[in-house]
Amino acid sequence: MKFTPSTEQDVPQLQEWIQHDAYHKDCLNPSWWFTGQGLLSYCIQDDKGPTMYVRIDKENDLMRLHTQFAPDSEVSKRRVIKSLVWAVPLMEHLGKQENLKGFIFKSTSPLLIDFMRRKFGFQPVGNDDYVLKFGV
Repeated sequence: MKFTPSTEQDVPQLQEWIQHDAYHKDCLNPSWWFTGQGLLSYCIQDDKGPTMYVRIDKENDLMRLHTQFAPDSEVSKRRVIKSLVWAVPLMEHLGKQENLKGFIFKSTSPLLIDFMRRKFGFQPVGNDDYVLKFGV
């Protein structure tokens, strides 16, 4: 696993992934995901290639996670899970260095919500948002 910059070279892939994503379809510009945007933006890659694009924005004392997943036909859920398990602890370390208190993300995906709750302990806080406080 590794973090790589997200750049203009990723536009065709991001456009395809966004169009296959019911939540993001037609509402996000691929450049929004480029490295240099937000607190931190990057691509997570495993030995087979990109598994997701991530953008983290500072929101009060939390890190808001935005994730563009690949279509299931391109990246298996197993690869996505492995990427999340690898990346979330590293992002927690970054958050603590930035004196932030936790993560927040928005989702309506039952599978993602269930995984993030069971694996990491995210809790619902309303408006389809889920929070994980560091050290709790």
